[in-house]
Amino acid sequence: MTEQKLEVFNVLNFLDHGYELEDILNEGQFGTFASAEECINYLIDEGYLEGDVEITADVEITAEHISKNYVVAELKDILRENGLKVSGKKHELVERVLPLLKEAKDARKLDVSADTNKSFANLELTQKAKDFIKENEWMDLYMFALVAFRFEDYETYYNASDVGSFETALNFCDEILSRSLVSNHFLVFIDALTAKAHVYAYEKDYDSFLDYDLQRYILGLNPIVMDAQTYATYEIISEANILNIKNVTEKVDLGSLKKRFDRIWNKSHIKSTTIPKKTCYKTLQKAINGADIEELNFELREKFFNKKFGI
Repeated sequence: MTEQKLEVFNVLNFLDHGYELEDILNEGQFGTFASAEECINYLIDEGYLEGDVEITADVEITAEHISKNYVVAELKDILRENGLKVSGKKHELVERVLPLLKEAKDARKLDVSADTNKSFANLELTQKAKDFIKENEWMDLYMFALVAFRFEDYETYYNASDVGSFETALNFCDEILSRSLVSNHFLVFIDALTAKAHVYAYEKDYDSFLDYDLQRYILGLNPIVMDAQTYATYEIISEANILNIKNVTEKVDLGSLKKRFDRIWNKSHIKSTTIPKKTCYKTLQKAINGADIEELNFELREKFFNKKFGI
């Protein structure tokens, strides 16, 4: 399944970047796996991870405990290390392993605990995992910039593209922007602007990143179209958008924000102004300087949006 493929990539990619497996599992969401434990078992069984799973154990060693906490490959490794037969179904392997683990626990050679205390510190990426990451590097860009859109749709688009990952992502955003304008899906349009900004950020092109984030801000305050259903839950100023603009202007010297704002305003070709340009910029300054976003949104809704859209 494509969703599972993305989940596998994320875990392996974080591992490849030096993160601890247990930290990844604690933070992760495993949509196609019932649990983090199931995810790890899958990665081991499929040959993406290798090494020992250390467990502690103050619980009773039973056949049920072993069956729940060990995959077949782990059981076979234990039997092989002890010179015992490794063939048979899982329940047969469990019965052979049972006395070994009981003896190990009694001898204090092995600590065994509940599965929440398992340690995966000794698991490492296999060559198969490294090849998988390299073959699917484009998924990292998807997770960074395009996650607002369905992975299945983007995977299909990417596989049909004949240009690189960066150009493909930009083309995908442009296509979404174009389609959303034609169909008057303003929220999709805004999402696509945000995504395009983040594609540039992924490439460390913070100049273009700021341009598109400013355009997202300006058009957020001057929506191209707004129906009653959209307006009911519409967030005029996005806190995430403001945080992006603030972070990049503080960390990178990109010149006068006011001059850039004026240029992006003109580039946006606003046909129907909801909030005047001067007010937009003053509101941006307030938001960047720490004003309460919720209060700003309330003021803008009361003063401009309710009047214009008659809602």
